[in-house]
Amino acid sequence: MTSTEPSLWRSLFLAIVMAMQLGVPANAQSLEEQFSHWPVNLTIHGRILIDNGVQDWDDLMPVLERVTKDQSVVCFQREAAGSSKRLTDALNATVGDNGSIEATSFTAMPLDELKSALSSADVVVIQAGEDRASDLPTLLKLKPHLDQFLAEGRTLVVDQAIATLLGKAVLSKTLPTGNDAGLNLFPDSILLCDFDENGESQADLLKAVTGHPRTVGIGIQRGVMLMLSGRKVTCYGSGRTTFVLAGRDKGLPRIETLSPAATRRQTPQEALLDLTEWRRDAIDRTLEPFPPEQTETPFVENGTLVIVGGGGLPPGLMSRFVELAGGKENARLVYVPCAEELEVNQDQEIVRNWKKLGVEQATLIHTKNRRLANSDEEFLAPLKDATGIWFGGGRQWNLADSYYGTKAHQMMKEVLQRGGVVGGSSAGASIQARYLARATPIGKFNIMAPGYERGGLGFIGGVAIDQHFTQRKRHKDLTQLINRYPQLLGIGLDEMTAIVVQKSKAEVVGNGKVFFYDSQRPVIGDEPDYVALPNGSSYDLAKRAVLVDTTGVPVDKESEPKIEKSNIQ
Repeated sequence: MTSTEPSLWRSLFLAIVMAMQLGVPANAQSLEEQFSHWPVNLTIHGRILIDNGVQDWDDLMPVLERVTKDQSVVCFQREAAGSSKRLTDALNATVGDNGSIEATSFTAMPLDELKSALSSADVVVIQAGEDRASDLPTLLKLKPHLDQFLAEGRTLVVDQAIATLLGKAVLSKTLPTGNDAGLNLFPDSILLCDFDENGESQADLLKAVTGHPRTVGIGIQRGVMLMLSGRKVTCYGSGRTTFVLAGRDKGLPRIETLSPAATRRQTPQEALLDLTEWRRDAIDRTLEPFPPEQTETPFVENGTLVIVGGGGLPPGLMSRFVELAGGKENARLVYVPCAEELEVNQDQEIVRNWKKLGVEQATLIHTKNRRLANSDEEFLAPLKDATGIWFGGGRQWNLADSYYGTKAHQMMKEVLQRGGVVGGSSAGASIQARYLARATPIGKFNIMAPGYERGGLGFIGGVAIDQHFTQRKRHKDLTQLINRYPQLLGIGLDEMTAIVVQKSKAEVVGNGKVFFYDSQRPVIGDEPDYVALPNGSSYDLAKRAVLVDTTGVPVDKESEPKIEKSNIQ
């Protein structure tokens, strides 16, 4: 083999990849929609508390009591761990008459005793005192037990010495390069305690996440108690916590601080952080920029989209959905709830309504388990021959968490490719776009959510869809988004209002209006930066042009759309 052959093979490979990409339908799975890119374990089912040198526990006793009251608590304290007595005293005061507390001192990390406690206790406390990377090998042997302990919803409490070992990687000068893998109990994170915002700590943390680009750097100031509960992070005490992500292509990093919950005037974002959102943003920063600078043409190659703004359905729309799915005799419908809960009631109103309409094959699928959504044949079975899918209302990031990049996601797209219909209301409207608007897990006020923008299921590209539009006064939000991403066409849907999309034509149906935001459209004087179209109008999404505008056309009151009673939001 000559020295030029590898480059020839490489060129041939790239040419094949390019040809494959050019031949992929617009609604096929894109390269960033790979299962392996995205977190599988989105949450821990228990709690982790980090005591980073809290001096005064008096104000934190209510928090500690919520965790320990009436629980069995086992404490392991290294004999040299001086300041840990304050935490032990606080635990004794909060465990309550129906709880129990047992304390054990140690010199070397007690492997067998820890195994026993992790199998039986509700709360396990490990206080190592000084920062010892030498404890890591022992704790790594305990990792399966620690994972199971948290999976069962129990609570791990550690001091700052153990906290530095909890992340995916350990920031320690005593560990050799390339041998810094941590316990990853604090998922995809690197923790640095005794963090100094004005010193070298921030540079050290930024260097660490740059070396591990799919991780979240967490710097905890002295005096803070940090809690990870599920996927939400809060801090208490007398300091703050700093979160750091590496910049994209040597660009600006993301740095934000979390303050202790002190007053009711604080916004949720100031006192609460969603770790999964940050983990997704860390991944997003390693991929090609999104949305792509080159404008995607909004176009549905096959099938139909039914996109509803929430608050109920225009009359007859669900019957039309059934007809688009093949009619009541042939329709095979799947309902996908948008729920944060692990389990949902199998008796859902929408499925009952489908059966009242005469649809014999109607069911639902729901999971928070991404592995299940990617490989379980029984779970995936309803999607194999589905002719219609309806996404429910809720918080759209739940749908991204469950399905984005999974086999289920690909099979949902295949329903459309086969000429079927995909519909949804509220969250079920926004999720249909490739760009996912208003997907912040904490609050729903920000229309742009780093980490979840690349989370839409992508039945149509080149648009951003918002809902409950006029009712929740969201006009300025979509202006903000389009100013940031002028390549996108913004679509705002009023409640009880929908667009039915075939190819690039969007037909407006319902009581309210649909607002189209086109950054290329000139705005003169005080005129709005959108086109608002009522029932009976239509719009070409690809050409960004009004086809029919029924504004001012008299409405026959008897035929005016009314609310179709439904719990679909």
